[in-house]
Amino acid sequence: MSRYAVRVREWSVAGLGAGLLAVSASYFAVDGSVATSEYVRFAIPIALSLFVVALGLWLRAAELPADLVCVVFLWSFTGSVVMGLLTGWISLLQSFEGRPMLQPASIVLTKVALGALGGGLLGAYYTRLQQRTDELAEQRNRLDEFASIVSHDLRNPMNVAQGHLELARETGEDRHFEAVEDAHGRMERLVDEVLALSRRGEMVDDVTPVNLRVVAEEAWDTVETPGMDLRVETDRRVVSDDRRLRALFENLFRNAVDHGGETVTVGATDEGFYVADDGPGIPPEDRELVFEGGYSTHPDGTGFGLAIVRRIAEAHDWQIRVTEGDSGGAHFEFVGVDRE
Repeated sequence: MSRYAVRVREWSVAGLGAGLLAVSASYFAVDGSVATSEYVRFAIPIALSLFVVALGLWLRAAELPADLVCVVFLWSFTGSVVMGLLTGWISLLQSFEGRPMLQPASIVLTKVALGALGGGLLGAYYTRLQQRTDELAEQRNRLDEFASIVSHDLRNPMNVAQGHLELARETGEDRHFEAVEDAHGRMERLVDEVLALSRRGEMVDDVTPVNLRVVAEEAWDTVETPGMDLRVETDRRVVSDDRRLRALFENLFRNAVDHGGETVTVGATDEGFYVADDGPGIPPEDRELVFEGGYSTHPDGTGFGLAIVRRIAEAHDWQIRVTEGDSGGAHFEFVGVDRE
C-alpha cells in the first residue's frame, strides 16, 4: 500500500466529518435569507459534524493503524447512510398520509450527522475491542512459546548436563565437564533469546534517522563471525529504533554464521533494505516456518533468532520477504521502511 493510500485512510473519518460540516455550513452561504430559527437548527448538524471531525483527529492522535481507522470510517459512513435512508422512508410514509414529503434540510442533515457520529463511535469501540483481542491472542501465543521452551528446549540441555555430570563423577574426564559447560552455555543463550523475544514484540517509541552502515557494522562487531566478511553497500539513513535495528542485524548475522557461508551483504532497495548471505539458502517450503519460535534446521540453533527478527520488523510496521540471493544464499528483504 502506498503512503498516499495510508494517509487517506488515516484521515478518512476526519474527512467525512469535514464533508458533513461543509454541507451544513454551505446553507448559510447559498441562502442569505436564512431565518434566525434556521441558524439554530443548522447549528445542531454543524456541532455533530464537528464531533465527527474530533473523533477522526482523536483516532489520528491515538496512532490507530490505518486499516482500523478505515474500519471506523466504514462504520461512520454506514451510520450516515442508514439514517439517510431512514429519513427518506419516513418522508415516504408521510406522503401516504397526505403530509409534505420533503423534510427541512436542517433535520435531514441532523439525522445524517447523528448517524455518522453514532456509527463512528460504535466503530471506534469495535476496533479498540478487536485491538485488545489481538493483543491478548499475541500474549497467549507468547505464553505457548515460553511453555514450549520450558518443557522441551531447556529440558534437553539440562538432561545433557546432568548425564555428563554423572559420567564426570565416575570417570573424572575433562571432556564431560566441557560438555556440561556447553550445555549451560546453550541454556544461557536460550534464556537470553527468550527474554529478547518477549521484549521485541512491543511497539517502538524512540525512532530516529539511523545510518544502516553504522548500525550493521556495530552489530557485526558483537557477533562471533570466524572467517566471514561483511559488505555494506549503502549509507542510507532509515527511521528506526537503533537498538532494535542492531538486534535485528545481530540475529540475521548469527543465522548466517550458523548456516555457513563466507560473506554477508547489507544493501538498500527502493522500499527498504536487505541482508543476504552466500550460504545454502532457505528452501521455499521453509521460508514461512523459519520465523516461528523454536523452529531451527541447525542442530545447535535455538530457533528464536529469526522469530526475534520478525517481531522487531512488526514493531516497526515493516514486512519481510525471504527469497534466494544472487549467490544462492538466504536473502531477507525489509519493505515499508521510512527513510530520511
